Amino acid sequence: MANIREIVLSILMEYDKDDNRKVSLLKDSLEKYDYLETRDKSFIKRVVDGTLERKIQIDYILNRFSKTGTAKMQPFIRSLMRMSVYQIMFMDSVPDSAACNEAVKLAAKHKFVNLKGFVNGVLRNVARNKDNIEYPVKDINCGVDHLSVCYSMPEWICKMWLDRYGFDKTESILKFFLETRPTTVRLNMKALSDADEIDALVKELESAGAVVKKNHILPYALELEKTDNIRFLPGFMEGKYTVQDISSMLLTEIADPKPGQTVIDACAAPGGKSLHAAERVLSENSSQDSSANGHVISRDLSERKCDLIRDNADRMGLTNIDISAHDARITDENLTEKADILYLDVPCSGLGIMGRKNDIKYNVTPESAGELTDLQWEIVKACEGYVKKGGILMYSTCTVNAAENEEMVQRICKELPFKPVDISRDLQRLGLDKDNAGTEGYIQLIPGEYGTDGFFIAKLQKQ
Repeated sequence: MANIREIVLSILMEYDKDDNRKVSLLKDSLEKYDYLETRDKSFIKRVVDGTLERKIQIDYILNRFSKTGTAKMQPFIRSLMRMSVYQIMFMDSVPDSAACNEAVKLAAKHKFVNLKGFVNGVLRNVARNKDNIEYPVKDINCGVDHLSVCYSMPEWICKMWLDRYGFDKTESILKFFLETRPTTVRLNMKALSDADEIDALVKELESAGAVVKKNHILPYALELEKTDNIRFLPGFMEGKYTVQDISSMLLTEIADPKPGQTVIDACAAPGGKSLHAAERVLSENSSQDSSANGHVISRDLSERKCDLIRDNADRMGLTNIDISAHDARITDENLTEKADILYLDVPCSGLGIMGRKNDIKYNVTPESAGELTDLQWEIVKACEGYVKKGGILMYSTCTVNAAENEEMVQRICKELPFKPVDISRDLQRLGLDKDNAGTEGYIQLIPGEYGTDGFFIAKLQKQ
């Protein structure tokens, strides 16, 4: 019988020793132990995700109670202490005594018998004092230390957002990242023809144990909770919906592709935006293969990523997508002036989705974010010629960083033949018109403000 905490420990040690973290490590590990009970797999995911997410705060706590700082601990002990403190501080379902005892057992099992007393003493001291830990106060160093420790966010990110948004908004962003989020799916409106069919699908999902809520921004989006593996839910394999965040859906909502148009998605994986556009450009009352239909040219860097898009297109029954591997930094002359709409959802620092991918905040640096702007500009220059005269360029990222967003749009409009399109009416229709957003051709979605990830969308027209 596998020791669940030992599995957690092995995963955390892999993360700890590898600065270039393997994004799929937890997913691969859960697949390896797929034979475990759902409850055990949920425990593994919760503790691994939570320990990584709260690492800065956990290390702060350990360094207050341990004479040996986390930086000087042996790697095994460091990961063991982190996962145990997470259970003590953030998991009411785990008795403090169990977290301490199991940690001591694991230390002994892995030949750290001489450190059993250290492990036990520090963890029990944390457990006794967990409600009285003194954290950095808000008024020192403009709140950077407080926000960094209490919300486990690197100081440079806290400072960047404090300078731009102030303390209250920055704190609300960081709180949102730590909240449990539902899985958002976009309904296939070609497969679900009316409200009755949607209601029937909702009932099927609820019968399968999912908690279902209709999204307040988009009528074709559902929010699902208590889902173990979405692939096994009713309707998924039949192509009635696909996983996609609201912020990503809004790109196509604002782009507004029409039946018969051509959309080029140059950085497409995992394909949600391509699929959404492919549905929109289908002509009414025509077959999938009708020449009256528009189509989508969907590209990404690797065949592996393209296979993901193909799988989803096949499942959703969409045949009007041309999917192939291509480096967006290299101009494809065959696509010159082919696009009514060009999607450039460029590689970015990902600061808007840290609530879903907790490794981002430890991997991205001010230097790496700066290097990304060079890559983004390289992609823009290589692809802008695909847009027809009078056509639309949709520039987007999943980050909250002016250098990658507003400043990049300003550069595009200054150095290339594009001008912003006023999207304020679209935003009003969607209920996203706070502070007169959209008049300059873009919207910066702040994480949590509308219940969405952080996302930037700009709509530009070619002159």
